[in-house]
Amino acid sequence: MYKVTVDYAKNNLDELCDRATKESEGVSIVRNNQSYILVTQEEWESILETALLLQVPHILQHIETARQDYVKGETFSMEQLFG
Repeated sequence: MYKVTVDYAKNNLDELCDRATKESEGVSIVRNNQSYILVTQEEWESILETALLLQVPHILQHIETARQDYVKGETFSMEQLFG
């Protein structure tokens, strides 16, 4: 992850926004030995969505079961689901 000081960030915000757009892990801005992460809104929303999904009990087991069903061809068409 690209790291900069807060002073550098103040003077180069456009550059850091461009870098955050290209690098999904974002940019670390350090001030007083504490780090702040600059990421795009899209990346932030993705992180939040993942965190929310991981709070669902047994979700990883359900996903794995669904993958196995798909590989076996045990799927439904849109017509079967929605008529």
